[in-house]
Amino acid sequence: MNTNIFIAKTLWKNGSKNGLGNTSSIIAGISVAVSMIVMLLAIAISDGFKYEIREKAIGFSGGIVLNSPGIEVTTYQYPIVSDLSYMADIKKIKGIKSVQPYACRSGIIKSGDEIQGVLLKGVGPGYSWDFFKKSIVAGKLPDYSDTSSVKEILLSSRLSKMMGIKVGEPVQVYFVGDLVKARKFILAGIYDAQLEEIDKTFVIANISEIQKLNEWESNEVSGIEIIPENHEKIKETARSIENIISDKSKERDPSVAVLTANDLYPHLFDWLHLLDFNVLVVLILMITVAGFNMISGLLIILFEKISMIGLLKSLGMRDAGIHRIFLYRAMMIILRGMLLGNIIAFILLAMQQRFRIISLDPENYFVKYVPVYIDWFKIITLNLSAFLLIILLLYIPSRFISGISPDKSLRIK
Repeated sequence: MNTNIFIAKTLWKNGSKNGLGNTSSIIAGISVAVSMIVMLLAIAISDGFKYEIREKAIGFSGGIVLNSPGIEVTTYQYPIVSDLSYMADIKKIKGIKSVQPYACRSGIIKSGDEIQGVLLKGVGPGYSWDFFKKSIVAGKLPDYSDTSSVKEILLSSRLSKMMGIKVGEPVQVYFVGDLVKARKFILAGIYDAQLEEIDKTFVIANISEIQKLNEWESNEVSGIEIIPENHEKIKETARSIENIISDKSKERDPSVAVLTANDLYPHLFDWLHLLDFNVLVVLILMITVAGFNMISGLLIILFEKISMIGLLKSLGMRDAGIHRIFLYRAMMIILRGMLLGNIIAFILLAMQQRFRIISLDPENYFVKYVPVYIDWFKIITLNLSAFLLIILLLYIPSRFISGISPDKSLRIK
């Protein structure tokens, strides 16, 4: 084995000095580098989209919602109670960040000649504002633990621009039912989440105000949001909640359904699944291109070294040993190409992450710029998988060695 490694290194040095195989090696190495760049960018950008959109969906819905079965989570006609007998057990589930009830009511905002239908979501003093802290662009977040802030609301930037309402100004909202009710709120802050179909009608208000409008008791709510600490384990957490409900629900508890963000926003997650498929196609194509370019490069090297292969065979070296010599050289080319590809890819990703060079239309892509998220486990797995797959493909041209005859190859100059 050590002799084979020594010969491989010697071939590399001699090839670099006399130009043998340099062009094919360079082309093969560049091909591997370009393929790695494309694959790393595809994975990081795909994960970036999934991360950003999942965070937005969970920011609006809480991740997991308990509500009346078969009824929309924004209902104001079929409430559930917030003091379910098994809520203490749900809160004890490992990984639960917060549990927060909410109440909804649809209404109409009127400002001058502009009219817009909206959905008011009432939240309480213990509401988690983490998502809106990142999205707020003007004003402040309401503080519903302060009695002076009970009339404050939060609007999206699209809605505030559409209606011509600024921070600190009054907002007139009408609620249509058996009777038309009018309420005046104060705009405390403006957020921008870039989810066009949601935030243009979404308004945050005080839960007590919504409960009064709906004529509900203090424990009656539209639903209960449950936010897990690990957003990637929402389905597992939802199953744990379902098990608790089936085991510990009592007769006095109303029937509730357990929904996840995937159930609430299927169009968003279907789009992400389609993106995953596109990334898979890109990975397969890039590994195939890199593999076959390495095959052609190794074949060129083999043709250039036919006389040397014949000499080694005449000296008694087995085919397996000669295979290893050329595979070692191919591995050097692959590793250099992969290293170069990784360096360039991470530079590009860091630049996009830091300076947001490539922008997008949020109406179509839900974000203002190409998002980047680096999952080191995926990156390492991709590098190892690509390396092993290309090496396996290189066994195809290396089998050419067994067909070389020493007596004929030594006559080739």
